[in-house]
Amino acid sequence: MSKVSIILPTFNVEIYIARALHSCVNQTLQDIEIVVVDDCGKDKSMQIAKEFASKDSRIKIIHNPKNLGTFHARLRGIEEASGEYILFLDADDYLELNACELAYKKAQEGFMGASGVSTYLPDIVFFGMRYDPPTLTRVSPKVITKPLYNEEILYEVFAHCATPPWHICAKLYKASHIKRVRTLIVAHMGEDAPLTMAEDVLKSFYSCALASLSVGITNRLYVYCASNSSITRKIDTNTRDKKVSDITRVINEIAHLDTIPQIVENPSFKTAQEKTLRILKSVVALEYRYNTPDNMGGGIIRCIPPYLRACLASLRYHHKWQTYARILIYILSLGRKKI
Repeated sequence: MSKVSIILPTFNVEIYIARALHSCVNQTLQDIEIVVVDDCGKDKSMQIAKEFASKDSRIKIIHNPKNLGTFHARLRGIEEASGEYILFLDADDYLELNACELAYKKAQEGFMGASGVSTYLPDIVFFGMRYDPPTLTRVSPKVITKPLYNEEILYEVFAHCATPPWHICAKLYKASHIKRVRTLIVAHMGEDAPLTMAEDVLKSFYSCALASLSVGITNRLYVYCASNSSITRKIDTNTRDKKVSDITRVINEIAHLDTIPQIVENPSFKTAQEKTLRILKSVVALEYRYNTPDNMGGGIIRCIPPYLRACLASLRYHHKWQTYARILIYILSLGRKKI
């Protein structure tokens, strides 16, 4: 058993994957496994991955039968991983070279039980994220470093933080915990849902609701890279509709989590669920900020620029300072600056 398994979903990332794999194979913690999940892209990503695998036996390549999306690829990676802990890396991002070592070291510190005798290990280790290149429009989520127990974890991540750190990356998970999460997700919604957007939120909600202990370190070990190929950066109508469809599916799934006893028994469930739904609905509203006036309706609505209308609609669900900043920048630039 390796100490850490890194799961790397791969789909049409040939210009980035070498960077991601370099950051994996050169980790200061050598006792790792790298699980590359081939999601059937059409470029040379897998050719590059196979070249790395031919030189490093720690790399294991898993092939999906067809393109099934990030949601399925990560679930498949969890199923195949054999490490004591699991870490997720997107193929267009990379890790600092000491990421596995520092996160695993923190996990191994353990905590004394109530009796003061037994030591138990955390289900989740939070660590920091930075953006490459740095940006003023995205703020790194808060890193939760204090030890949290049981319902405190779900509350702190999903109900307390102004910018919830609910991304699936920049965390180290105990394998037995995340495999339990996988089993429950598959039992209730299958593993073939073609989700790309907001699937992090769903997996993280399950993970936090079922966790018993979390710890964290402030080190920024995960590097999120701006990629023109990322769906989050595209604003065309077809991409928007795909994003809205995915997020709406996640909204519906979270709205129906009250049918799962293991989730509902968490005392923080209702509070976390309500805030998560509000945030996701605000995200859906913002997706329409690049609409043209022709598809924004008639009457007085046509007098309001689509960008402002979407921002104001978003604020109905969730008051976020970035949305106010968007409105201010748009007005001050006389409508020329849209972020």
